[in-house]
Amino acid sequence: MKNIKQKILIILATLSLVIGFFAVPAGVFAAVTVDEAIDSGTSKILSTGKLADDWQSLGVARSNTPASKEVRQARYNDIVAYLNQSDRLSATDFERTIIGVVSIGGDPTHIPEATTHKNLVEELYQSNAMNSGVNAIIYGLLALQTKEYAVPENANFSIQEMVDKLLSLQKADGGWALGGAVGDVDMTGMAITALAKYKDMPGVSTALDRSVAWLSSVQLKSGGFKGWSNENSNSLSQALMAITLTGNDPKGALFTKDSDMITALMTYRTADGGFKWLPTDTQSNGMALEQALYALTQYKFYLNGSGSIYDFVNNPVPQLIETPVEPDPSTEEPSSSAEPGTEDSNSSDSNSSDSNVSSEDSSTTTSISDGSDENTEETISDSEGSSNVEKNTTDSSGAGIIGDTDSSTTAPSKEADEEAVQNTSNNANSDNAKSLPSTGEANDYMFLSVLLGASMLLVGVFFLAKNKRKQNN
Repeated sequence: MKNIKQKILIILATLSLVIGFFAVPAGVFAAVTVDEAIDSGTSKILSTGKLADDWQSLGVARSNTPASKEVRQARYNDIVAYLNQSDRLSATDFERTIIGVVSIGGDPTHIPEATTHKNLVEELYQSNAMNSGVNAIIYGLLALQTKEYAVPENANFSIQEMVDKLLSLQKADGGWALGGAVGDVDMTGMAITALAKYKDMPGVSTALDRSVAWLSSVQLKSGGFKGWSNENSNSLSQALMAITLTGNDPKGALFTKDSDMITALMTYRTADGGFKWLPTDTQSNGMALEQALYALTQYKFYLNGSGSIYDFVNNPVPQLIETPVEPDPSTEEPSSSAEPGTEDSNSSDSNSSDSNVSSEDSSTTTSISDGSDENTEETISDSEGSSNVEKNTTDSSGAGIIGDTDSSTTAPSKEADEEAVQNTSNNANSDNAKSLPSTGEANDYMFLSVLLGASMLLVGVFFLAKNKRKQNN
């Protein structure tokens, strides 16, 4: 009888310990919503006080906290310096830089501070992008999606030709790859991201259906994906971009095995707010953070029906220059018509025009993982984190607003930034509307889960201690 009681105590203690060990981590994980993951990732990037590259610029631009004008201006100055140091740029250099410039509120067709590369879009159209590999085709489509650009008369290709070329590179299994006959997840995710806008063109919809089916077939039980030989967050992020842009739910049945894509990606979060690359890593990785950030913002766009993060026309971002809107003279009444003792009717017109001074130039960027500048042609993006907005702004002295050195225009306009942020997309505060846990609910769940886990651990320790005392007696 005594042995039976001891066995029961041991079993109860073991069950309590197991439940406790699982409940505590589950509670911590449940505390993080998509918005909170985006916010903490953005904060980590911006804590450096600068935007380090184009992909960071894209991720932060689409976050809930776009960078300040000072930080974006500093990034623009870095881009100008880069362009002035580069005599020869590859097609992917132009493409990546176009995305970066648009993300910070600049105009890639008008960079007056550059010595030679003043119109990046025109130079891209005149490049050898069509014969520069699958990356150049993908990035080219993404860069040219950001806004509605005029096609120069001496262009070497058209959007239609780029789309047709990318379709011709699809593998028999439905995927895309840098080489070989078998698709890989990263390139497939990026190709789908680039093609999603053109689903109404001949052959595109069928190609997208095949590629989405292939991604579902290679998804792991964890909800994640392998890139090359390792399961990693970068491949998962690129797949998430593709799935949401094709209108598929990453938490739906097609992309839920033992777990879904969002749950899987959140397991890569680290304590410092970043994301790690491999499941076994213990520290965050700059490239992983960058790709996870813009993939999660694309997921938010999907939930809100906002389209693509690469579309800056329908989803504008704060601009470095506010373009005044002049009143239409045809709508103004002659000043002589104003009666004595009344305000001139033109004063109301001028006031209404003032309210439009900070109107934003809408444009959306598409983000693709490109990694370091050296590997843009061959690797999937793994960019570093970007800089912080409000607390760690860089010194803007001597850094004039694009194309204007007048000190009266170089002062940052907080009001203009705040107004533009309202237009970036209504992607903030959407978790409740889409049945995602709100911050309060998540914290309550975390508290209960941690309490349960801690209680079960204590119960387990109590039973083990009690059993040990009985054995000693």
